[in-house]
Amino acid sequence: MTKHQITDAEYAAALAAGEAEAEPEVRAQAVRYVPDRDAIEIVTTRNAGFLIPRQWIGALQDVSAEDLARLEVWPDGSAIEIEDRGVHISVHGLVTAILPAMLPPRAVAAIFASRGGKATSDAKRSSAQANGRKGGRPRKTSRTEAA
Repeated sequence: MTKHQITDAEYAAALAAGEAEAEPEVRAQAVRYVPDRDAIEIVTTRNAGFLIPRQWIGALQDVSAEDLARLEVWPDGSAIEIEDRGVHISVHGLVTAILPAMLPPRAVAAIFASRGGKATSDAKRSSAQANGRKGGRPRKTSRTEAA
């Protein structure tokens, strides 16, 4: 059996990949104005894309097409900007705000409900372990009172 020595470059790449995977906020890697659709295209660090109509983004209502062509992504991907116009928009905030307009309300509710149901805590974990040692979650007892 041969041992593989991990190089500094491999370590750095794995570390960067892990940090990107653990990122709790939506980050952008690219942005551009699409004039024929009058929309902003944002490509996230996970290679997903959004095409957002400009009319949905209040900060861009009075911005000319020439200025929109100069949209840039902040180095950390957390915002898009037109620096000389003083326009700075949080990518995570924008996507979170427009999500309900992009999807039917039931789909948005289902997304958030499924994520909330997966929440864990030390108390939840220890309770589940204790119940497991006893044979599982205790059955609910019905409350009937004799009159």
